[in-house]
Amino acid sequence: MRPPTRFSPLTGFLLTCALAPLFAQSPAAPGSSYLLLSHDPAFLEEISKVSVVTYSAGRTRLVKLSVPLTELPAEIAAKLREVSQDEIFNGPAAKGEAKAADPAILALTAKVDGRRLMGYAEAITMTGKRSAAQLDVSAASGNRLAMDYIAGAFKEMGYAVERQCYKDRKADKECNIVARRSAQAGAKAILVIGHMDSVGHENAGADDNASGSAGVLEMAKVLSGYKADHDFIFVTANGEENGITGGYACARILKASGELSRVAWAINMDMISWNKDGIIEIETNKEFSALADWVGAQARLYTKLEPYIAMPAWGSDHVPFLEAGIPTYLSIQHWDAHNPCYHKACDKLESLSWDYAAQLVRLNLAVVAGKTRLTPLPAKP
Repeated sequence: MRPPTRFSPLTGFLLTCALAPLFAQSPAAPGSSYLLLSHDPAFLEEISKVSVVTYSAGRTRLVKLSVPLTELPAEIAAKLREVSQDEIFNGPAAKGEAKAADPAILALTAKVDGRRLMGYAEAITMTGKRSAAQLDVSAASGNRLAMDYIAGAFKEMGYAVERQCYKDRKADKECNIVARRSAQAGAKAILVIGHMDSVGHENAGADDNASGSAGVLEMAKVLSGYKADHDFIFVTANGEENGITGGYACARILKASGELSRVAWAINMDMISWNKDGIIEIETNKEFSALADWVGAQARLYTKLEPYIAMPAWGSDHVPFLEAGIPTYLSIQHWDAHNPCYHKACDKLESLSWDYAAQLVRLNLAVVAGKTRLTPLPAKP
């Protein structure tokens, strides 16, 4: 038997440094770490000049600053949030107890139509330039056309539709489109949200986020054929690309009316149609990690997707509802293999996977079915 190999202290130190990243499960560097609240390419370029990345997995990227936070321009500092190490997790959802699929939920999820989903996304994408800033330019902007199309689609499904306007623009109003269906007096509600605006390229933003708002429409379409013991609130939010303005406005308006206190669950869909590895990220905050694992179990039971958990939450319309204490998660494509056309003019329909998007919508319908009693309505003649 050969004696054990011995290394010099220097060699041992170098090996430790080389191998440490292979075994790291969470950021461990001491001192203040900041979560990036945007992955916009222009912001990433600017922040890289004054920081070093200490952790990057999925959508979670932490940096340490080389200058004091107070010395950064306000628009840069606003996209950073100090976090503690115990808030951070990125990895596969817990396996949990194996269960058999519910035939009723399988029947529900089978109603998702990938072609119809793509049709919704195409109609939204082809409205032109959908950034909220276009509402300063014209009363017939791509953003306004997207609002009109979505409102009409909800009405055709039989929902009560509201233009939840929260900001006057130079040529138009900035509004969310909200569709409701009531169950019974005093019922709790489930809210489903996805933003309709884009960064503003012509007939682009197909993945970000025509796909997510199309997912909201597809869930509404499927659930229009069911009676539920929860109210449904479907929201296509505006202004997400400008600081989640529509999502925050929605939460604020619902709180003022008292409706927010009845929201038991909220689901956000953002960028749901680019797929390279079959992974879905389920993003929430640490206090709802058990919820995320439960959602992951539904993904394994009712879809072909492999669920990963990402914490903490940032940068999309689930954040205002999490801050209000409502159990909420974001469903999004795996960020380690995300769309290379993110926030670019090439974010078009042609490269997207509507089978993947349909799988993600099926997951969110399975979650709804797991939290409310659904009864199929008689087929319309």
